[in-house]
Amino acid sequence: MPWLLAVLSSGCVTVYQPLVSLQRPVVVDPRVANFEGQRMLVRCIPGDYLQPDDAEQLCRNVRSLFANQGAEVEVEVPRAGRSTRDDQGGKKPDLIIDLKARLVHEENSALLWALSGLTLTLVPAITESTFSQEITIRDSSGFLLASDTLQGRFVRYCGVGLWAVNGTLDLLVRSDEEDLTGDAPKKDFSKDFHGQLSQLAFNARMRSWVMRGFEEPPRAQEAQPSP
Repeated sequence: MPWLLAVLSSGCVTVYQPLVSLQRPVVVDPRVANFEGQRMLVRCIPGDYLQPDDAEQLCRNVRSLFANQGAEVEVEVPRAGRSTRDDQGGKKPDLIIDLKARLVHEENSALLWALSGLTLTLVPAITESTFSQEITIRDSSGFLLASDTLQGRFVRYCGVGLWAVNGTLDLLVRSDEEDLTGDAPKKDFSKDFHGQLSQLAFNARMRSWVMRGFEEPPRAQEAQPSP
């Protein structure tokens, strides 16, 4: 029955549910230059839930996020727990951001898939995955400036009838922000994740600045013309 499995998997509606920390309000606007002149190193650490290719994609996404806010961003995907970055003679980053994802819970009932197939998808198959995104931010010396753990859930309802109904509602009734089909859940998660990550990095930058006694980094002082 490969054709039936293909039909079931194609007609899916995904619902994104923010859980821990992702739903908090943020003050920082990721669309403005919050990190002008800052150097960042973003490390996306592969694991059982985050494969190396996915880690590279995550790092590219985060690099774009902070580059659009004025930062100079370098990314790294450590392999086998070892850094691939050559620090000799390189400029030290102001902020080192480590990202590590973990699967918290997963449900995928074979019985529901069988029942959905027997009823020609009138009964939808349901899969659920809860994940966490661990974030730590340090300065160039390794001092911990900020850390947080974000948790979210994706629930997929697979059934042609359910997908068709929601697709029609998205087209005729719901606004773009309320859509349940297409890439709307991905956009909703990205908005929450980018907001929380930007806020945490901004808080870390402010804490580092306070710890230096509100002094600018040495390179900024060196860049000033001598009298």
